Amino acid sequence: MASLASPSRRKQQPPALSRSALKARNALVLEHLPLADAIASATARRLFPLVEREDLIQVAREALVRSAPRCRAGEPAGPYLRRCITGALQHHLRDRVRLVRISRREHEKGSCPLGHISLDATADGEPCMLDQLAAPEAEPAISEAMHGLALEQLVEQLPAAQATALRLTVLEGLSLRQAATQLEISCMSVQRAQKKAIAALRQQLAGGG
Repeated sequence: MASLASPSRRKQQPPALSRSALKARNALVLEHLPLADAIASATARRLFPLVEREDLIQVAREALVRSAPRCRAGEPAGPYLRRCITGALQHHLRDRVRLVRISRREHEKGSCPLGHISLDATADGEPCMLDQLAAPEAEPAISEAMHGLALEQLVEQLPAAQATALRLTVLEGLSLRQAATQLEISCMSVQRAQKKAIAALRQQLAGGG
């Protein structure tokens, strides 16, 4: 019987592992299985009763199996696998989980007003919500300083990543997505850098150094 998978889907399948690579992967999976279960269980406890522990454990274990072959020889596998598992759980929560509990009756109607839509999702040719999300505005005192004579003196004292994020989002008025695309990093990284820069500027303006 012919496979129903589309050609594009078949191309996404990872290459088959050699026997030695498969053995190494299985060893890593067995070694770090308690880590995956612990991360999933901690997430389930934090979000109880909105998520099922068994579902998160399945997501965490799948992420562990997928990520284990990408571990670099000679480097500790634990930190890398922890990041991969945590990222997979975050994506699952973002895309698959309703963080507002809706009654079964409303679900069965199929007209739930609180349906979850990913910020990256597009509909009817409209730009996604993330593209329309403007960067957070700086405080008035900081904005004035940024556009005043003390601009370079303040910004030059910041780490490069923070200074760049601040210039793009405050001076040039780019959105988080636009700044992230230009810097080739995630939107959250831009936002974190901007927040750190604003906190440092606030301290400087207050005379704290």
